[in-house]
Amino acid sequence: MTALLAAKDLAAGYDGHPVVHGFDLEIREGEVIALLGPNGAGKSTTMLTLAGDLPQIGGTVEILGQATTAPLHRRAKRGLAFVTEERSVLMGLTVAENLRLGRCDIARVLALFPELERLMNRRCGLLSGGEQQIVTLARALARRPRVLLADELSLGLAPLIVKRLLQAVRQAADEDGIGVLLVEQHVTQVLRVADRAYVMRRGRVVLSGDAADVSARVTELESSYIVEQQDAAGAADPVSQ
Repeated sequence: MTALLAAKDLAAGYDGHPVVHGFDLEIREGEVIALLGPNGAGKSTTMLTLAGDLPQIGGTVEILGQATTAPLHRRAKRGLAFVTEERSVLMGLTVAENLRLGRCDIARVLALFPELERLMNRRCGLLSGGEQQIVTLARALARRPRVLLADELSLGLAPLIVKRLLQAVRQAADEDGIGVLLVEQHVTQVLRVADRAYVMRRGRVVLSGDAADVSARVTELESSYIVEQQDAAGAADPVSQ
């Protein structure tokens, strides 16, 4: 089966200087993949490059088996959706207006998020942060993309909202065959819905495998995050050296 999205020996970074090296990935139909790692590991840089928002420095990105260097708006036409940590709703419009503007299938929106029905006529500026992110994700999923990239979908949100967002992602993958790549700091929660996981550290993948196998090493992973972040803070503070 041809991968929906693939990266081969990808190098990514800024101004010609790579911070991500030798990244390999395949996302298949109906598959949810978690991309994990401490802050500064290169996860967001990888996502921006896969989405076409950041030009790759080396290697290849393929959509449906064809190499591409196209920007984000062209990849979107080929079925790629990219959701960032920032809420992308229009605050002055109602939920229904936001969804119509996004050319969404309203029936599909309500199948994934029935709780939005009572909010359809409410302006998005009056919603909670969690509700705004639900609208953002609903708008992406209801267009039935081939691939969804979601970077820190649940940043700053309560655990119950995080669980709800991840459940909807899993449902869309199962029912619509969407391939999903999630950058997520809620390690335990995301591994419950993921099929596979990749762990990055300092720009490289240091662990990959089935989500169940990676989940067995959660305590070790989270401990390494703390050490990595303490090391980074120490390097940035000359007083601590």
